[in-house]
Amino acid sequence: MQTVRIDLDQKLLAAAGAIMGTSTSNATVNEALRRIVVHERQLRHMEKLAGNALSGAHGRGLAAVER
Repeated sequence: MQTVRIDLDQKLLAAAGAIMGTSTSNATVNEALRRIVVHERQLRHMEKLAGNALSGAHGRGLAAVER
């Protein structure tokens, strides 16, 4: 992996580590990045599913959804 030098809020880093149960700064940052990527992918998927439901996907019209 590439090494990157960044300034981090130490209190925020410690709080995130405590929440996620990570023991090092590196593990905390990597886990936080992993979680945000998963979260955003899930959000996009849910938005797509909701859009499909409202647009009448799978042969159903909007009237059927509104009933």
